[in-house]
Amino acid sequence: MEERYKLYNDDCLNVIDELIKDNIQVDLIVTSPPYYNVKEYSHWEKYEDYLLFLEEVFSKTFDILKEGRMCCVNLSVVIEPRLKRSCESRRIPIPFHFVNIMEKIGFKFLEDIIWVKPEGSAKNRNGRFYQDRNPVQYKPNIVNEYILVFQKPMKGLIDKIIRQYKETDKGESKIIGEYERSNVWYINPETKSKHLAPFPLELPTKLISYYSYKNDIVLDMFMGSATTGIACINTDRKFIGIEIDENYFKMSNDRIEESLQNK
Repeated sequence: MEERYKLYNDDCLNVIDELIKDNIQVDLIVTSPPYYNVKEYSHWEKYEDYLLFLEEVFSKTFDILKEGRMCCVNLSVVIEPRLKRSCESRRIPIPFHFVNIMEKIGFKFLEDIIWVKPEGSAKNRNGRFYQDRNPVQYKPNIVNEYILVFQKPMKGLIDKIIRQYKETDKGESKIIGEYERSNVWYINPETKSKHLAPFPLELPTKLISYYSYKNDIVLDMFMGSATTGIACINTDRKFIGIEIDENYFKMSNDRIEESLQNK
């Protein structure tokens, strides 16, 4: 890939097919799929359709990810609101179902990173319990999302990948200073973005730094407002971004251009 940054305003399934035809392979995937029926830009008639959509997308990305490399996916359990007072709301454990999908495709599960946000950012679910304190009435506020890390299987160990890089690239890619020592990451959510479900920049920056090398190609097939792309610019990686929504694509393009000018 000659261009350092390639952005596509199209359905990710179409673009990935073209990347496969062009024999493009990527070194890392960092992405956050659309939420299931909780944002205005995502709607499926049935939850099963949503899971089938994820399976189709990640089956294709499996083909363009290099062997031994990682796929990092941000997902969360979602709450389906109750339709009326006599009904219950429903929590849908998308991350747990997603692991089964990825293993079915052929990915190897590596890590479950817990992204913890401030309690004030969560919707209050325990108001009734706070008042009555009745057992079985308890509902905690949800302050976490998951970053699930998968690997495309390879022959041999990770050292085989490291040996492929020049000493200069290895030296310039080393993690300097503090780093996340556990799988629980405390990161504030993004509050200034015009996107409805933005990544905080710190999140993809850490993932890119921990799972790729300088000049590697990083793919985000649900680009949104291009936060993963900006993290690539800041860390000297190449970036392929795909976004189907025309307004978000324009936002992404503008943010990428501004980041390149400020670098």
